Amino acid sequence: MSRGSKIYTIPDREKEEIVFEVANISKRFGDHVVLDDVSFFIPKGEFLCLCGPNGAGKSTFLKIVLGLLDADTGTVEIHGQRRANSKLVGYVPQRKRFHRDFPARVEELIAANLRGKWPLRVRAAEKKAVEEALERVGGSHLYGKMLAGLSGGEMQRAFLARALVTHPPLLILDEPTAGVDVSGREEFIEILYQISKSDELAAILVSHHLGEVAKTAERVLYLQNHVVAWGLPDELLGHEDLAVLKGDIRSTRYDSEIRHAKEKR
Repeated sequence: MSRGSKIYTIPDREKEEIVFEVANISKRFGDHVVLDDVSFFIPKGEFLCLCGPNGAGKSTFLKIVLGLLDADTGTVEIHGQRRANSKLVGYVPQRKRFHRDFPARVEELIAANLRGKWPLRVRAAEKKAVEEALERVGGSHLYGKMLAGLSGGEMQRAFLARALVTHPPLLILDEPTAGVDVSGREEFIEILYQISKSDELAAILVSHHLGEVAKTAERVLYLQNHVVAWGLPDELLGHEDLAVLKGDIRSTRYDSEIRHAKEKR
């Protein structure tokens, strides 16, 4: 852990089953240090919000966890395994990289994550798994719909179902409500909250929306190339002396967003 990190209330690793752990992760590009000695862990059933400004190393960190980029030093463990495995991580990307007019249906998008390639036809066993995944995210009505006709909120549900269909022990959501309207965002966050309580998985939510932090996160980790702070949401977001948060994830909407999120619990 880097010097100067503020560590507040964190999980008791002696009493918890650790699903995800990174130890001493560092990465540089030339002379630029992107990640410096990043270490933390998430126990089974915990939702952690990863916050930080642009250029803080969040995207690089996610690429390392997903096995798309090698760290210079350090290790990543998911369920005790150090090698990246697509079945161990459910990933909901910020940007959905496909043509909106691509002639595909929701069930095909989800089944592709089961098969590892785009299915020409959804098999009976896959159909049951897809239906169960959609039901978990409140999207049963989406089965059979064309992707091109989905709203932003419906598309997010489809991708969340795709991430969950393999029953991964780790779920990663990268700015999952980007481009979704306010009502759709609130509905999606409520779904995430319910999943975090009913499913025994560890989750990382990358977000700048304070309402998301208060609603879904058991803990918050603030990253700015190194771990600046790690603890409970109220410990990080409620402490005026943590000056690095001011002007970044704190805002004039802080009190109203936190109050609104807590009232909806």
